[in-house]
Amino acid sequence: MPAPLIVAHRGAWEQVPQNSPAALEAAIELGCEMVELDVRTTRDRELVVVHDARVGGVAVSAQNASDLRRRLAPGQAPDLEAMIECAKGRIRLDIELKTDDQLDRTLAIIHRHLDPSGYVVTSFLDGALAAVRALSAETRTGLLIRPGRRPRRLSDRLTEAQISFLAPHASLARAGLLAWAAERGLESFLWTVNDRRAARTLLADPRVTALITDRPGRLLQARSELSESEAPTS
Repeated sequence: MPAPLIVAHRGAWEQVPQNSPAALEAAIELGCEMVELDVRTTRDRELVVVHDARVGGVAVSAQNASDLRRRLAPGQAPDLEAMIECAKGRIRLDIELKTDDQLDRTLAIIHRHLDPSGYVVTSFLDGALAAVRALSAETRTGLLIRPGRRPRRLSDRLTEAQISFLAPHASLARAGLLAWAAERGLESFLWTVNDRRAARTLLADPRVTALITDRPGRLLQARSELSESEAPTS
């Protein structure tokens, strides 16, 4: 089985601002297979890459893009299309939809630059994922699942949203969710895996397709060490 992919959560941002072109470049330089980024819509209808719903105490949706960027570090809240253009042909993207706004426009931007092998779309919002699949049947979608108890009605949610894989919090791996997904032929992207010991366990689990992390360098090293330890000796 191939080793799990390493997905840089908001890019590799230990030395640079998260969700920025610099964080994307850093993830590429490290050798990550994928970068996760977050998409929101501003008041002036720009699609920007930013995680938090509120910046400077004001909702992102209530700010113009130019005002939002003034409140953040240089390079943050970049235009979605600019980030996709930067990634094209260099690294795959995990595009998280923070809202269900402007989905048709979002997909149009993605499709201008990427083929289905170059990205996945994830969200906590079942309705947004169902809408994406209705607009673009070839797009692979993943349902993000928060930590805590194993979610109820999960089978129904998967059917309704027509998702391609699960993206649960790593703590749910211990709640049997990996086995549940594997039994149904679903891949699992786990988040957010920063602990080296936990990473080594999950990297060795054949049911894990990808690990999303704030410490991609640490996980890449752990994966390399695990691979070396498993290599046959002559």
